[in-house]
Amino acid sequence: MPLKFTVTPLVFMAWLLYMPGAFCQTQNGWELFDQVEFGKKFFKDYGMFLPWPKFDDNIRSWQGKEIMLSGYIIPTADASGYEGLILSKYTYSMCFFCGKAGMGTVAEVIPKKAMKDFRIDKPYVFKGRLKLNETDPDHLVFILTEAELMDL
Repeated sequence: MPLKFTVTPLVFMAWLLYMPGAFCQTQNGWELFDQVEFGKKFFKDYGMFLPWPKFDDNIRSWQGKEIMLSGYIIPTADASGYEGLILSKYTYSMCFFCGKAGMGTVAEVIPKKAMKDFRIDKPYVFKGRLKLNETDPDHLVFILTEAELMDL
């Protein structure tokens, strides 16, 4: 007698968790950013060397393409004139600005439309188009433009 295999809902859900990329068409930005190497670049206006990215062809191929980022909002109230959001892969206490993480763990998020107030201790997911910043030290290296807030 041949064996009959039935897929139970539990087995199907386990398979979905095991194969997260099978149905997702949008790149996880943090995984992409992890591939970027950083060196030092001298910025005359600041009179110092700053960490700066060395984008390879693979990373450059993502310029303008849709990615997703999940993370935590970093407050920008003291950044006069800044209208976007800063998203960190890690919580506020472990973010790049506290000196405990690299530049590849933060991104600017420029929303498509005005967004509500955010809590710094709650995770959020954004989808938008990747902009790579190679020239302007007044902005972060990774920028998510046309960003939309997704449901968790």
